[in-house]
Amino acid sequence: MSFLPFVLSFLLILVIGSSFLFTSFRSTSLEKTVILAQHRAHLSLLGKQAEQKCKPNREKNPPSGSKTESKEKKDKVPVYKDKRNKRCGLDSSKFNLWPLFHPKDNVANAALRKSAIRLIQILYQDADFYKKPNDPKLAENILDGMLSKKGEDLSQLFPEEELGKVYYKMLKGTNTGYPPLGEYFKIEQIDNPPVRWAYATTPILRAILGDDAANRVLAAEKASWEENHHTRILPEEKLRTLLQNQTTFDINNLKTFFWFNKKGKGTRHTYVEKQSKVTATK
Repeated sequence: MSFLPFVLSFLLILVIGSSFLFTSFRSTSLEKTVILAQHRAHLSLLGKQAEQKCKPNREKNPPSGSKTESKEKKDKVPVYKDKRNKRCGLDSSKFNLWPLFHPKDNVANAALRKSAIRLIQILYQDADFYKKPNDPKLAENILDGMLSKKGEDLSQLFPEEELGKVYYKMLKGTNTGYPPLGEYFKIEQIDNPPVRWAYATTPILRAILGDDAANRVLAAEKASWEENHHTRILPEEKLRTLLQNQTTFDINNLKTFFWFNKKGKGTRHTYVEKQSKVTATK
C-alpha cells in the first residue's frame, strides 16, 4: 500500500491551513492597526476641540513665561501652514446650502447651484461608487434630488432610487478616502452668503473661483504671509484687485458667494491622523 497519496493530502491540508491562518492573522493585525489609528484620531479631535474652547481664556490670561522662553519663540523660524488645505471640518468653513433652498435671485441662484455641483464633483469624482453609474450629470442630479426634499439636516435630503445609494456613501464618507458630505456642506438658516471667506477651504475655493483664480489666491496669501507673518487671508479689496484680470470668475458675484466677516470661527469637527491618514469626525 502506497503512503504517497496520504502524505500529499496531508501536506495539502497543512498548506491550506497555514495559508488560512496567515490570512486571518494578517487581517486581524490590519484591523487592529486601523482601530488604534481611529482611537488616536478621535482622541486628537477631542483634544483640539478642548484646546479651542480654552483658547479665549489663555489669550485673556497669558501664562507668565521666562525671558528665555520668550527669546526662544522669537528665534524660532516660522513655517507657513496652508490652513485652507487643512481638513478641520469647521462650521464656518462649509458651503451653506440654505440659499439654494430659498432662492431670491435667478442669476445668483444659478451661480450658487453651479458651484455646489462642482464641489460635489471635486470631492467624489475619483471614488469608485461615484464613477460606477457613468453619468456625466450625476452631481447635478444628486443636488436637484437634495433640493427637492425638505429638511434641516443633510441626512434628510436623500434623493430617490439609485441616486440615494450614491448619496448614502457620500454622506458617510470613509476613514481614509473620500470625506463625508457634512465636512464641506451644511444647512444653516441664515441670510448671509453661503461661504465665510476667511475660513473657506481649498476645494470650496476651486469650486467657486475655478482652478486658475483659486491658485492665484493661494499663492497671494502665501506671499502675504511671507511679508508679514501675522497676515494670511486676503482682505476683500486685495481679492478684488487680484481677480480683476481673470476669466474663470466674475468678481461681480463676489458677495453672492462670500461673507467677509471673520467673527464666529465655529467648532472643529474633523481630524486626520498624520501617520495613518485615518479621519475622525464628531
